[in-house]
Amino acid sequence: MNAITWEAEPHTIAKHRLLRSYLDAWLPIMSANRRVMYIDGFAGPGEYEGGEEGSPIIALRAVLEHRQPFNAEIAFLFIESEESRRIHLEQLIDRRFPTLPDNVSYDVVSGRFDETMSGVLNHLDEEKMRLAPTFAFIDPFGYSDTPMSVVARIMRNPKCEILVNFNYEELNRFLSLDSQRRNFDRQFGGSVWEACVALKDPDCRRVCVHNAYRDQLLKYARVRYVRSFEMVNRNSRTDYFLFFGTNNYTGLKKMKQAMWRVDPNGSYQFSDATNDPNQPTLFSLEPDFSFLESVLSAAFTSRAEVGVEEVERFVVEQTPFLDTHYKKQVLVPLERAGRLAVVRSPRKLQYKYPSGTVLRFY
Repeated sequence: MNAITWEAEPHTIAKHRLLRSYLDAWLPIMSANRRVMYIDGFAGPGEYEGGEEGSPIIALRAVLEHRQPFNAEIAFLFIESEESRRIHLEQLIDRRFPTLPDNVSYDVVSGRFDETMSGVLNHLDEEKMRLAPTFAFIDPFGYSDTPMSVVARIMRNPKCEILVNFNYEELNRFLSLDSQRRNFDRQFGGSVWEACVALKDPDCRRVCVHNAYRDQLLKYARVRYVRSFEMVNRNSRTDYFLFFGTNNYTGLKKMKQAMWRVDPNGSYQFSDATNDPNQPTLFSLEPDFSFLESVLSAAFTSRAEVGVEEVERFVVEQTPFLDTHYKKQVLVPLERAGRLAVVRSPRKLQYKYPSGTVLRFY
């Protein structure tokens, strides 16, 4: 890796494919607001050695290549601590996008993510203003400079979302070092990570660290919906977890749809690890619907009645699966097998479950 650009690994390409897929869905929804922001906390030089585009260019293209122009003001904030990379990114944007629509603007700022964002948020507090609806992509090389306190401050603002690259492999390497305690306390928003240090079994430690960070996003940062996605390298080791956080149900649905569109090419595995990192759900063309069936049966068999709307919300909020994954693939086989009864429904055709349908699981 030279001083400015480096090779794009397969998992990086997958991560950026996910980013573009989600922004393609997020931008049309959020453009109903007067102003929206995209923040790239560790922007990098904007490209890789092989010419692959980095996240700032991908985000700009998501706006400029959309089939219909946006009316909202769209502001990009690219933060990069290495001056040579910042200059490279600024020059790259100027070359790739010499003219931009009047409603699209960007700033390439030299600085650390934590200090820069704290400055932005402090200024807004002083002016008694809120952060515009924002998608913040927090993708550091290591585990420092990403304090939970800053993540929490971003998420206190309405209509803000985060995608955090949690570099587990590097963090795990230094977890036992006393010299790193302050960095870990800042990243987790407390000392909850300490319970993981004594765990010698690699899987137990991985689960402990993952759950500690997930729970801090839920409790400390008060994020309503958190989903995590595990990237396993070709050596079957966890490189990192991506943690997505939103307070919006539609945002959760759109991110999950984007996740299922990321197509593993054999060099990595990409899976949902939110509920159980030891049994992650692989994203594939043939999802394991038997697993979803067992989860739904366990959740609702004790209930005399449950509305189909509640079942769908459970699927979206509590499982890795999509709202398109449960009717034809799970409810129909269960009803045919006599393990599901339709208590009442406005349906006109058998094996349909429109709004207002009430079910009973056996």
